[in-house]
Amino acid sequence: MKWRGLQSKDVIILCLSVFLLGVVVLHSTEPSTDGVKIDLDFIKYRIQALNSRSQDLHQTIINIRNALSGPGARQEGGKLVLGDLNPVKNDLVDGKLAPVRHVGARQPGKDAVQVLQPGPGQVDHEVGKAELFKMPSSSRVVDSVVGLNHVPNMESLNPARKVSKDRSGVSLVVGIPTVHRTKKSYLVQTIESLISNMGVFDRKDILFVILVADIDAAKVDAIFKEVQSKYQQELDSGLIEIISSSPAFYPDFVQMDVTFGDPKDRFIWRTKQVFDFAYLMMYARSRGLYYLQVEDDIQARPNYAAHIAERAKKDTTWDVLEFTALGFIGKLFRCADLTDFIHFFLANAQFKPVDWLLDDWFFVRYCHPEKDYKDCRTRKKAHRVLFKPALFQHIGHFSSLDGKIQKLTDRTFKQQKLPPLHTNPASVVSSSIKFFQTYSPEGAYLQTGFFWGMAQSAGDRITFTFGSPVVLTRVFIQSGNTDHPGDIFSQSAQLEYLTYDSNNKNPTEQNWHKLCSPVAGTFDCKFPKKEELRALSLHFTVDSKQWILMPSVFLYVA
Repeated sequence: MKWRGLQSKDVIILCLSVFLLGVVVLHSTEPSTDGVKIDLDFIKYRIQALNSRSQDLHQTIINIRNALSGPGARQEGGKLVLGDLNPVKNDLVDGKLAPVRHVGARQPGKDAVQVLQPGPGQVDHEVGKAELFKMPSSSRVVDSVVGLNHVPNMESLNPARKVSKDRSGVSLVVGIPTVHRTKKSYLVQTIESLISNMGVFDRKDILFVILVADIDAAKVDAIFKEVQSKYQQELDSGLIEIISSSPAFYPDFVQMDVTFGDPKDRFIWRTKQVFDFAYLMMYARSRGLYYLQVEDDIQARPNYAAHIAERAKKDTTWDVLEFTALGFIGKLFRCADLTDFIHFFLANAQFKPVDWLLDDWFFVRYCHPEKDYKDCRTRKKAHRVLFKPALFQHIGHFSSLDGKIQKLTDRTFKQQKLPPLHTNPASVVSSSIKFFQTYSPEGAYLQTGFFWGMAQSAGDRITFTFGSPVVLTRVFIQSGNTDHPGDIFSQSAQLEYLTYDSNNKNPTEQNWHKLCSPVAGTFDCKFPKKEELRALSLHFTVDSKQWILMPSVFLYVA
């Protein structure tokens, strides 16, 4: 080992480490009922922190030594149990480093520090109920505090304003950061596109979180009022929630050194954007399984959520899935991984724009310093996967940075067709119902569009005739969407099937067997037994002037 480079404080730290280990062993069998549990990882962290706070080193050593040598100190279940801390004063509780601990808190009226062990979604009520630090039980250190030394207290990490039903446990959390735009706002257009292009059942498993990241209270209020006036129903149901960050969350950008020779206003704009994105990730990470970052000026493809879910399940090696090549739009993360990205973004916020920092994260994580650029690119592409064609398009012409014009678009958004989410068995599709423009039933069956039929007469059918025998287990057919919620199947409609029998090549009404009727406009039917089918048919038994919108047909083959 090389000892020459060690400074005196390094020797002290080393000695303290050995001392702590020895005390843990010596006291491992002593009973205690009043002790306080602290993770061993936390002790390691404190030792590292002492190295950067040498002015308090002596007093801290005395305090910890007193605690470790006091009555009741022992090791239990991988944790260090302390007796009377005699007191540790501000160093472990009230100083700036206090938030970097687990979500620990000083117990009222006691000279002791307790590191709580919250389960998923729980929060430390003794530390100002900081919602940003609701963490999964597997994540024990609030390492995202790196870069937040300027934050005066834990309350400053809470949203300054919030409209929320506190939904959690969803599959997908969609983060939408926004600020006031001088020229034109695209926020409502973005929300409308995201909601209208969801599947009917996606509402139960998606949460949209809008972060209003303006410092000006009047601008924040204006955006809140706009969203509430247009989407109160979605806010009440918990589909959407809207928050604003506290001004105290942000550092003094004016005092920072400008990088890349950017004008001061551009530097402040891009650096604040890093903090905005990190804040939104911190807030969203405990709410679901996946986190999708978009921006407030985008357009979404139909059924984008289903395509994202399908892609996310196919491969487990990815760290980020990108559903457009543009900027920071359409980036999918696992919520469990967000802490690593938050840490990296905040630690480097002033040096590069956030999309460049994302690329740097992959470079640091996967690129070998002795390999060439081609090797680095190959390694990164294995973990940062771009999905084509794009599911999202950038539509904002005027940037949130005054004077900046942004004309970039993703060419694959309209030029390429999406792969089908589900492949139905080959069939001939026929309909006696007139459809609007080009919205034929084939589009719904092949998942290249949707069916939009006009008025029906009693006896009308939409029929799927198979070229060879097919055994089905289930049929799932939706109707209506958010723009046309009334264009659905009525209770008088029936789903019927025809068995593969040589005697019914030209079937009459008596040859058809009823399978089920729709519930709330949706057929979700299971076959009672396995039979070879010749055809499946939607049968309309009464006259109706109500149009029908059928976005998809799913036939599940045995």
